[in-house]
Amino acid sequence: MSETEIYCQSGALLSSFCVFAREKSLSGAEFAYGIPGSVGGAVYMNAGAYGGEIKDIISYCDVIDENNEIKRLTPDELCLSYRHSSIMGTEKIIVGAAFSLEKGDKSEIKSAMEDFMNRRKTKQPLEYGSAGSTFKRPEGSYASLLIDECGLKGYSVGGAQVSEKHAGFVINKDNATFSDVMSVIEDVRRIVKEKTGYDLECEPVIISDKM
Repeated sequence: MSETEIYCQSGALLSSFCVFAREKSLSGAEFAYGIPGSVGGAVYMNAGAYGGEIKDIISYCDVIDENNEIKRLTPDELCLSYRHSSIMGTEKIIVGAAFSLEKGDKSEIKSAMEDFMNRRKTKQPLEYGSAGSTFKRPEGSYASLLIDECGLKGYSVGGAQVSEKHAGFVINKDNATFSDVMSVIEDVRRIVKEKTGYDLECEPVIISDKM
């Protein structure tokens, strides 16, 4: 590995990766600071924010394939696009990934990370639990705009609520259950479809539909 490359195990926190890169004066991962979740999850869904995506910095990804063999996948093989990778829908398990960064100024990297975090705190409901942004950006519009236009800011079922701060987030306002959250998501999707014609797709992967 080169001095500008960082390898992370899949379970490493994305924020920890960003901090490590900053301490090594390596630039390129600043956009990911504050994105909740692990490195593996970020690769799996090609996480991104503020104009940057995992596809912009990844060198390769190690996976355990369907034959229980470790394989190294190139960026081309990962087919990374908006919240998508070729790993999705397969039985492959991400082991780790390497990221290619650039030498930078530590103070400038820190400033950029703090700026992105401050933007999140200002615009996103970080004071409440959530799975991050709930809906993918539909082509031709924005999920939060559509939800807001449908008058759904503050809409709630049980303890789950469409955030009044940012309509693109379904938050745990008051001891929400999985059923509460899924009910809000399903109601929002149905109403937005009825009123605007847009089909909203969940950004988090729902691994169980049992409510």
